[in-house]
Amino acid sequence: MPTDEDLITLEAALYVSGRPLTLQELASMIDKAESSTQKLLRDLSFEYNERGGALEVVELPRDRFTMQLKPELTPRVSRLIPGGLLSYSTLQTLVYIALKQPLLQSDLVNQRGTHIYEQVKELEEKKFIDAAPEGRSKVLTTTALFADYFGLDPDRIKMKAQLKFKLKKILEEQKDGEPQEQLTL
Repeated sequence: MPTDEDLITLEAALYVSGRPLTLQELASMIDKAESSTQKLLRDLSFEYNERGGALEVVELPRDRFTMQLKPELTPRVSRLIPGGLLSYSTLQTLVYIALKQPLLQSDLVNQRGTHIYEQVKELEEKKFIDAAPEGRSKVLTTTALFADYFGLDPDRIKMKAQLKFKLKKILEEQKDGEPQEQLTL
């Protein structure tokens, strides 16, 4: 029978790991069957959603779970994260790449300006995008890490739909008067 201690252990593991953990890893931590562990994790996710706080527990493809900051909050707090996340402008570029992928870097420069060269380099270094040579340019695509990190489906079509939904939600919140920066694509 699951205990509060099991739930607390799972929550702690997700919090300190800083990466997605497999169902198998989490089940072994509490010495429970994967089916029982999955139910506990879904309960934990439900608790976080009900609470309405800044964090969420997300179930990822291939039986993995992660605890993360809700993506819509990233622009509001990114400057407080030491050496951490992306600048708002770089995040805009990343979203643009995700929505338009596969995308030639030269087309990205035409749309967003020459400042994106440094942003693309940073996104490659953080392994959020791949840049494959194509003639005198590069073809830019997002990576599995990008999908995992932002809690998106790795399938490009589903990912684009999820991003559009999340952007629509953010824009609706802006209309309702919540202070947020403009996101232009």
